[in-house]
Amino acid sequence: MVDKETQIKILLYGNALDFACKTLGVKNMRCHKYSNVFTVSEAEVYDYTLIHGIPQSDATRSSMAEGFHYFKEEDKWTTFFSERGSIFHEKNFKDDELGKKYIVHTLLQLAGTGLY
Repeated sequence: MVDKETQIKILLYGNALDFACKTLGVKNMRCHKYSNVFTVSEAEVYDYTLIHGIPQSDATRSSMAEGFHYFKEEDKWTTFFSERGSIFHEKNFKDDELGKKYIVHTLLQLAGTGLY
């Protein structure tokens, strides 16, 4: 069993697919479940970020790198997806907790494990 802190770090910063395959000793996850590797809850991941912070996003409004971006500016979280020079699904959170929860939820979705 992989310790919870390692699981959280992989889900937030690493490659969940690669880690799961290596942990289970398999080439792909078609016949395996991520829940055999990742046993942490979304709440545990969120609690971890309250202590250690949210992974840094390189985003600013002028950033056009593709992917999920988020940043805090003037006490407000801004999040959006950027693809081919366009911004999609922009959200703004004045409530710090709601912003952080949305970011953690989205990062877990993007990890591709289905464990959110």
